[in-house]
Amino acid sequence: MLFFGQWHVETNLLSILPNSSQHESFKSAETALFQQKTQQLVVLVTGNDALPAYKALATSIGKTAQIEFLPTPEPAMSDIAAFYLPYRHNVLSQNYVENIADSQALSQLASNQVIQLANPFVSETIATAPRLNLADYLQGSLLNLSDIEFYQGVAAINVQQQRYLVMHLQLSLDGFDLNVSQLMAVRLKQLFSDIRDDFDVELNYSGILFHTAESTAQAKAEISSFGVFSVIAVILLIVIVFRSLLPLTAALVVLSIACLYGFVGILLFFDSLHLLTLVFAVTLVGVVVDYCFHAFVYAGTQNDHLAQKDNRTIAKPLILGFITTAMGYIVLVFSPLSLLSQVAVFMIFGLFGALITVLTVLPYLERLVNIKPAPRAMLFSQCGVTFFNKVQHYKSAIITLLLLLLSVAYFFSPIQFNDDVRLLNSSPKWLLEQEAKAAQVLAYNDSQRVIIKAESPQQLLEIQEQAIAKFRATQPALKVKGIYELLPSIKQQKQYYDLLVDADKLGHFQSVLAITGLSDPIGTFTPLTYDEFARSPLAFIGEFYMASYKPASRVIAGNEKYALWLELSKEPLSDENLLWLEQNVHTMLYDPASEVSYALSEYRQGILILLMSAFVVVMIILVVKYGLTAGTLSAIATIGSALLALTISQFVSNHLNIFNLLAVLLIIALAIDYVIFYQEQGLQAKTFLAISLSALSSAAVFGILVFSATPAVSSFGLTVMIGIISIFILAPMSVVRRK
Repeated sequence: MLFFGQWHVETNLLSILPNSSQHESFKSAETALFQQKTQQLVVLVTGNDALPAYKALATSIGKTAQIEFLPTPEPAMSDIAAFYLPYRHNVLSQNYVENIADSQALSQLASNQVIQLANPFVSETIATAPRLNLADYLQGSLLNLSDIEFYQGVAAINVQQQRYLVMHLQLSLDGFDLNVSQLMAVRLKQLFSDIRDDFDVELNYSGILFHTAESTAQAKAEISSFGVFSVIAVILLIVIVFRSLLPLTAALVVLSIACLYGFVGILLFFDSLHLLTLVFAVTLVGVVVDYCFHAFVYAGTQNDHLAQKDNRTIAKPLILGFITTAMGYIVLVFSPLSLLSQVAVFMIFGLFGALITVLTVLPYLERLVNIKPAPRAMLFSQCGVTFFNKVQHYKSAIITLLLLLLSVAYFFSPIQFNDDVRLLNSSPKWLLEQEAKAAQVLAYNDSQRVIIKAESPQQLLEIQEQAIAKFRATQPALKVKGIYELLPSIKQQKQYYDLLVDADKLGHFQSVLAITGLSDPIGTFTPLTYDEFARSPLAFIGEFYMASYKPASRVIAGNEKYALWLELSKEPLSDENLLWLEQNVHTMLYDPASEVSYALSEYRQGILILLMSAFVVVMIILVVKYGLTAGTLSAIATIGSALLALTISQFVSNHLNIFNLLAVLLIIALAIDYVIFYQEQGLQAKTFLAISLSALSSAAVFGILVFSATPAVSSFGLTVMIGIISIFILAPMSVVRRK
């Protein structure tokens, strides 16, 4: 199955998140509209030498492979006027629509335009469209659609009396490809740095490429440093305690076998393995090493007879620990969230592989039997047992104090989760500042996007106009940008045409035509179609806002669909308009950050319910096995460590996220093992030593993650480290002294 099975590795984060059926139906439309834009970069140049710097940068980009300079087209106004000439009676600006029945108001509108003969919209259209409705329509549409003007043939934007030259770059590589993105980002940053050094300019840039590259570099650095530290810490721990590298080798073998079993489980039940499954399945290390340390400690006896006896001694708690941990993870197997299901299957199969290896192979390794813990390690263990035996006398007071502290902490600062995906952004501060500057200049800082899809271009344009009318009915100040500015639907064009014809018959345009001294006979209705617009001088605007596509589920010829997007700004959409969008099968608010944040919220609630269910199942087993008192104490130790971890993590980080909750998976798995060993074998030196080694190794492996610059990794490591310390202290108190 590993080499010939039909499976693949999935890397798309959104594939594991719960999506609504509405979102699923818009996936192809999103891809058609925005996929190419993810491979684009925007560079803004401003300063005394902005123009020569811009040209020097364009020249350098032309010599760089896998990246292309995309000049912003500057269509001639004469060409635009000539294109709209046959359709001049089909378009009316809002000013003309509102005053179409008032000849005096129309005359005033025309007079205001005639005195602006230097205005290119008026000068280019007055001779062929003397009613001046076309000039007013084009001026309003083009100026509202874009803030870009041209300075010596270069696209520019003026912000607070400062001119920014705008450069668009197109990558011919996947913006999410880690290695290639990193190399390209390094090359471009060096190029930008050279431009800054050679010219007196400020240069800002924006694009997914740079975030991918920075995340890759950061991850590689952390994997190297954290990995080396963890390995050295575990090696030193084993060498100090056992004075041999053989246990380390044996632990690596057991871990490898456990991972192989985990892969087998994934291949049996899933068609694909998500990359994040491997990230969170690293928790397998903590539990497997726990199994190994118990085997190593109990293997250090004088003869084979005692070795076999000790093997039987640890077999029962190991098997029971596996069963309870597996029962907890089985609940997660039935999660509708694919990541949880995969992690659960990987853990169950992996722990089973580790269990049978520890019980059937390690005890019969001749050299392993001769390994003994160092005398100082045993002395430390005996001291720990003595200390916790004394603490046992104050067990009730300590548990009461713990519950009281947790209650007070919850009263003043209840455990709360913030699912905003932006809090997990690991991009460096300087890059976020670059993005913020670009967003400010390009005026998309507070904008929202709406996707509309339909079976045909005309249906698409009609739905777009319905949406805009709905938005403006309740939010008149809302600013809308889109293709509707330049391409009305045929239905809308016919309404404008009829309004103009009726007004002309009533003589409302006589004074307007008298001002210009020209005639403008109205012919039969000739609609402007999508196909005609696609061949116009403004076709590039149509390509920016509109796209055709074939749904992923249907690739039959002739099954083409169409999609467009609108940009809304000035104010957020009202709840009424958001509800309308949600209920309309043709529309969707495109907000990836909010969408993923909502999915994470759903995800977290599912994990919380499943964790509670798993905890209840495990506690029932412990109560049945060890009695009400021991089972209750085990429950207090396990859930207390989890709550302590979450409470302290919230105090340190100011908020919790889904990765803090995922860390509880590992905490509960370790806690169950700790309390079972104490219940089975009592508070004795060997048990305390094995659990101490497990806690120290887990703290070394996961605690170092606290220093990660990636919020998700740091949150996970912090909660696991606190949980390990908590359960190490609380687990011995779950022991009930037997007569």
